[in-house]
Amino acid sequence: MSLDPITIEVVLSRLRETTEAMAHALFHSGYSPILRESQDGTAGLTDGTGRVIMVGGGLQYHSLLYSKSIGSIFERYPPETMREGDSFVCNDPYKAGNSHVPDFVVATPAFFEGNLVAFGVSVAHKADVGGLVPGSSGAAAREIFHDGILVPPVRMWSADGVNAEVEAIVRNNSRAPDVVLGDLRGQVGATRLGARRIAELCGAFGADTVTGTMDALMSRTARRVREAVSAWKDGSAEAEGLMDHDGADRDRPVRIHVRAEKSGDRLTIDFSGSDPQTAGPINTPEATARAVSMQAILAASDPTIPMNTGAFEAVDFVIPPGRMVSPQFPATVNHYFPTSHMVYNVVLAALGTLNPDRAVAPSGLGTGAMAIGYSEGRSGKATVQYELMTTSLGGTSEGDGASIVLPMNHFAPGTPVEIVETEYPIRVGRFELLPDSAGAGTHRGGIGFAREYAFLTDCTLTLRTANHRHAAWGLFGGGSPAPASTSISFPDGRTEDMDVLETRHMSAGASIRLCQSGGGGYGDPFERPAELVVADIGDGYVSAEAARELYGVAVDADGALDEAETERLRGEKAVS
Repeated sequence: MSLDPITIEVVLSRLRETTEAMAHALFHSGYSPILRESQDGTAGLTDGTGRVIMVGGGLQYHSLLYSKSIGSIFERYPPETMREGDSFVCNDPYKAGNSHVPDFVVATPAFFEGNLVAFGVSVAHKADVGGLVPGSSGAAAREIFHDGILVPPVRMWSADGVNAEVEAIVRNNSRAPDVVLGDLRGQVGATRLGARRIAELCGAFGADTVTGTMDALMSRTARRVREAVSAWKDGSAEAEGLMDHDGADRDRPVRIHVRAEKSGDRLTIDFSGSDPQTAGPINTPEATARAVSMQAILAASDPTIPMNTGAFEAVDFVIPPGRMVSPQFPATVNHYFPTSHMVYNVVLAALGTLNPDRAVAPSGLGTGAMAIGYSEGRSGKATVQYELMTTSLGGTSEGDGASIVLPMNHFAPGTPVEIVETEYPIRVGRFELLPDSAGAGTHRGGIGFAREYAFLTDCTLTLRTANHRHAAWGLFGGGSPAPASTSISFPDGRTEDMDVLETRHMSAGASIRLCQSGGGGYGDPFERPAELVVADIGDGYVSAEAARELYGVAVDADGALDEAETERLRGEKAVS
């Protein structure tokens, strides 16, 4: 069907408005802080075959997982068995494509004149779905069954209302059932809103026009990716990063390696050199590895290109089964995020060689999450505090990295201090930027930060962070940031460092300090304008000692630039 450009833009605008309305409904109906505050979820649309159209919400890579979710639903419920008013739910990563077990997928088919035309889809994290520990993602997990309840694609809602049996099973397997079911119903509502809006759009413009616009968007996206890639020089580049360990063998680092090859208007991303799947929970599902790689490809080419299925048409992936980026059932995947973030960074690093104008230094690598289980929260009920571990972005060819921004999920904010203290029996003692935590460079990385929590009651703490031993790296002469770290202070005055993956039973009066890494530096630090270094000293981002050593910039006792000493320091570097 041939459509004129004006009609296409009008319909696309309505589709964008629909996905934004879905995301607004999702986050404003959320019961848990992880959903309503950190926006660990998305809501969007696919066409009637499961091709991703567009998404609204915080974790944009979620959208590229929708296709596998719809495919898994079709395996149990062929399109001819679906009815108006149905909504389906699933959370098995090996069936539905969600990144880990706490991420539930909800899909609602949209019908027009009895024909299936699209799906409203949502993926969103749940505070607790069973498993070994509160928060479900246990450091001791060694198979997917340790990660929590596995729900296959099932009909959760129909024209008659909620399937009470499905809700009862989920409720019976959660330590925070009211919160989990509240969030799950919010997802149902958001996807049903999307399905209704699509039907209304078909009524206004005709189903052929709406589906034809979806086809046009796919083609346009594919063409834009090919055009962007074709402008790069032909060649190949490699990059790799190390995770500290997998949680099972704590003495062995785990490697993620990528080789990117560009030829004409096609790009190949090859993960053959990555380590085999691990016994511990740091594996990431193949669908997620592809999705975050595509997010990096768009960032390295043209970030205005929309994320949808069309983007994959210009990219070939080589991902042999059984790697840590393509684990096979029943491998555990609960700590997938730091691994996925490393995938994102190594793909960006490799592509930065092929397209230097869009090169970006790696973000701080201390990503992950912290889960704390309380037998009694502020509401008087058992509850689980789940917080994403934010870091900071790396420097770029145009400027410094942003501070306290969640890499790969720039739209997902951290949980505000006021919300944390209102919801849970915990006190946030410090939340501050850390001097000398960023990688030095012509454009330095974003600044790292510290956050301290005091436990007001006994609880179970699971730390799921990353890279206390192996920090991010700099780019084009830029420096590495300080690695992340975590320590506990006990009521008797003792302190102890925590590992990246660990579960502890904590007593009231203890506290935890999380020091999150800054981003990597971009370019030679000695080429950073001296006045910017002096400003960083004044702002507390860089110490005077580090300024001398890393940037060749000296200040006097009043904090003003010492021009003569700076000239001498930088002159010595030039001579050497």
